[in-house]
Amino acid sequence: MTEKEEKEDLQAQDKEEQQIKADTKVISVQEFEEYMRFKEQANSKSKETSRDLSINERITKELAEVEERERIEKQLLLEAERINEIDTLAKAHLSNHFNKEVLLAKGYTLKDIMQAQRRELVRKFVPIEQIKAIAKASDISHIDGEILEQLVSLAKVNIKLRKNASSNSSSVDSIKGNIIAKSEDRASLLDSNFVPINFTEFVQAISNTYKQRRIQFYENLKRHKRTSIA
Repeated sequence: MTEKEEKEDLQAQDKEEQQIKADTKVISVQEFEEYMRFKEQANSKSKETSRDLSINERITKELAEVEERERIEKQLLLEAERINEIDTLAKAHLSNHFNKEVLLAKGYTLKDIMQAQRRELVRKFVPIEQIKAIAKASDISHIDGEILEQLVSLAKVNIKLRKNASSNSSSVDSIKGNIIAKSEDRASLLDSNFVPINFTEFVQAISNTYKQRRIQFYENLKRHKRTSIA
């Protein structure tokens, strides 16, 4: 390297060092301390923000868990109420073959017992025409879900109506002929929709059936005599 080249190289290095010095800002000790305090505050704020987010997430999770527990508890309570209602109706209106405690002792599951009780209540208290209208079938052995619940609701309505009619000793107006009749006099084995709720009503139905048959016999006999005379 020639002397001229060495001189140019030294000048270039000196120029570069001067440029670095020009770009470098010199701060005082006080300014440096303020910078460090600002940096610490920024880091602290970042940590607090992260902690706040973590707390919010935890609170949100806890609230979701509480809501889920409340939903499950409410669902269990409603199911317990339905079970108690159906079992009460079964004890009052069905034979001992459908007693929940008896069937549980025999090893049947609660689900199967409740299903059997529901279907038997429908079979006993819902006329076949109404079953066909709702379920589109007369066989209720495989009916389940929402359709079965609709039929059970109808059975409960029919039970309530029959209890009211049975307990009401006063006379009622017949809708068609405005005929006054006792509720017990309407029970008859000739009525395809009639299902006795107890033995007393069954005996009353037999008596009413006999009376109706006797009246019908004499009416037919009178009609036959008039026809013969004519």
